[in-house]
Parts: sequence; C-alpha cells; structure tokens
Amino acid sequence: MVQIVKKSKGKMVGLFLLIVLLFVCMLSSLMFGITHYTLADIYSMVTSFNAQDLTHVIIWKERFPRMVIAVVTGASLAVAGLISQLLTRNPLGSPSVLGMNSGSIFFIVVFVVLFKVSDLNVIVYFAFLGALIATVLVYLLGSLSNSGTTSVQLILAGIAVNAMFVSFTQIILLMNQKGMNDVLFWMAGTISGRTLDMILAVFPFLFISLIAACFLGRSMNIYVSGESVAKGLGQNVMLTKLTLLILMVVLAGGSLAVIGNVAFVGLIIPHLAKSLIGNGYVWLTPYCILLGSIFLLVADISTRLIHPPAEIPLGVITAFIGAPFFIYVAFKGGRARG
Repeated sequence: MVQIVKKSKGKMVGLFLLIVLLFVCMLSSLMFGITHYTLADIYSMVTSFNAQDLTHVIIWKERFPRMVIAVVTGASLAVAGLISQLLTRNPLGSPSVLGMNSGSIFFIVVFVVLFKVSDLNVIVYFAFLGALIATVLVYLLGSLSNSGTTSVQLILAGIAVNAMFVSFTQIILLMNQKGMNDVLFWMAGTISGRTLDMILAVFPFLFISLIAACFLGRSMNIYVSGESVAKGLGQNVMLTKLTLLILMVVLAGGSLAVIGNVAFVGLIIPHLAKSLIGNGYVWLTPYCILLGSIFLLVADISTRLIHPPAEIPLGVITAFIGAPFFIYVAFKGGRARG
C-alpha cells in the first residue's frame, strides 16, 4: 500500500488539515439541504436564537442533530472497521461484513415489531445485543475448522451469519407487514428524522470507546505484529483481543442503533487512512475518527442534494460507494495472493 505521508510532522499537519475540513463539512451540513442557509443565518441562530424564526428552528431542530449524529456515528463506524480489520487480519473486515449490521437490525425488528418496544433508549441496548451475538457467532463459526481461526474463515462466517439474520428479519416482516414502517428507518439506514435524544442515549458509550481506542494505539501496533511476537513482548494477548472486541461491538452497535443499516464506512475509511499515513495505529485511530466523520457528513449532505426535495437513504449512498470498493479490495487481495 502506498503511504503518502511518512514523517510525524507531516502526519500532524495532515491531522490539522482534516480538522479544518471537518469543520467546513459541519458548516456545510448546517447550510445545505432542500433550503439553503448562509453563514449569517447560522451565526444569528447561535448568538440570538428565536423560537419564532423558522430558519433558526430548522437549523437547530433538524440540521444540527443531523450534523452531530453524522460526526459521532461516522467516527465510530470507521474505528470499528479499523479494529475489525485488525482482529480478523483481513482487509475486508468491517462491522457489516462480519454480520454486525444485520444482527443489530434483526434484534431491533424483533423487539419493535413483535414486542412493540418503542422506547429509543431501550432499543439501543437491543442493537448492542444483536451486534454482540452476531460477533460471537462469527468467531464461533470461524474457529470450527481443525486449522483454527483464520481471516478467510472469519469473513466467510460473517457472510453466513449476515445471510442468516437477513433471512430471519425478512421472515418476521413478511409475517408482520404492518410493522414495516416502524423499522424502515433502521433497515434503510438514514440520519433524517433522528433527534439529539437518540444520539445522547449512546454518546457516552461511543465517546469513551473512541478515547479508549486512541489510547490503545501502541497496544494495537504490538498486536498487529503477530500473537507470538506480542506475547514475547509481554502483551496480554487475550485481554487485548477482548478489549478490542468490546470496543468494536460498542462502536458499531451504538452507531447502528441510531442510524440503522449504514454499511461500508468501516471498510472504506481504514483503507483510506492507511493509504495516507501507513499502518501505525497511534496515528490511524485519530485519522479514522476524522475521516469517518467527514465521509458520513458528505454522504448525508449528498442525500439531500442529489434528488430534491426527496431524500435518498444514507445507506444507499454508502453502499453505492462501498460495494465497488469492496470488490476492488477483494480483487486486489486475491491478485496479491496469486
């Protein structure tokens, strides 16, 4: 993989430029949509909010929550993807490929459609549970072979678990078609219509996990060198794997609980970050946080601008970009092994 920035000073400058770009994208998220607003409108809303002013209300009640949700969930999905690629030692690793998306959606569908759960704070925990069970199943299926767990087996197990949960979800919805509208947002993947309360329910979990991932950069650098080498350097490999697995489940499950089935963010962003700065996880984690936030902000803005006044589901945009990228990475990996 080509590494564009090699020196620490250059990586620091790159980090600063990404922060600036993130700020620009955040402003753009507040400005652009079916109705466009100016920087003066945003400044007026911040300095002298007027509940009777429709512009202020739309920016604060609709645009601001979308911006915050895109920033937080984009960063979380990107870091979850980085961790999944590290744990599986496979460039195709991501929460969606490992079945976490479909697992979360299945549990949301079960409890919303069958048990009529409507409390968003409760639904969040069901999404966590679905992501956790999907991950455990993938690791169990991936370790059934006599040769032990390999990256290819984990990916194949993830595809199988994903297909299983998708099938179960479709069966439930076919049997309870009236409940389709209640879960349509989560199945399509979208930020539209989400409120600050939804992200606040998971924000503490996501924030702590992102900070923890940043501090684990050196441990990830040791782990990526191989388990035998890591043990030789004194690392508790089982504790490291368990910690990273928990972080991945929390980051992916918490994000999916809010925005639904938005795939491929965790696949694309780690590769983009590695192409910029190489494989050092001390730098990769903060780069993934910023790039993931920028990517989902741009994708969300695109959903409003491509076919106004209608909005395209966010999951469609990320899949449109991610599916060809998945094929490219798979082809590149297969050619390299060949």
